[in-house]
Amino acid sequence: MKENSNWLGQWEIEIRENGSVKEIVPLKHNLITDAGLNTLRDMLSGAITDAQIKYVALGNGATALANTDTQLVAEQFRKVVTSRNVDPITPGKLYTEIYIADTEANTFRTEEIGWFAGVTAVAGVNTGLCIARILYSRQKSATESWTIRRTDTISRG
Repeated sequence: MKENSNWLGQWEIEIRENGSVKEIVPLKHNLITDAGLNTLRDMLSGAITDAQIKYVALGNGATALANTDTQLVAEQFRKVVTSRNVDPITPGKLYTEIYIADTEANTFRTEEIGWFAGVTAVAGVNTGLCIARILYSRQKSATESWTIRRTDTISRG
């Protein structure tokens, strides 16, 4: 019997203005980095015990994505994850969410977003294991709040 596994990372952003939904950036795939793959491997081997996604960071670097990315090109803002929820029906599915208020992250144009995991992921810039990175270009206004949702699905291939 041959069985393969896959890790699918996807993201979407709900943008609200003055409390009403203004736009939903539809579900898109992201780059899972080599560090992300190694985090899962190291968790399974027992080399690490903390692979939790803890922070999401926004940056203004637009350099192309690479499997070897370990941080954002130019991190400008970082916030602790708002919620993590396991899908009650689908095995291997996790939802991670962060809420960015209208008063946050307005002083730069977002060009990149990264998800950071592990014991070394703290509030400081460029900390933790960068498990995924995307390019997303938008100037957030002071009237917008963002909810960034991530869906990780580990499945049989």
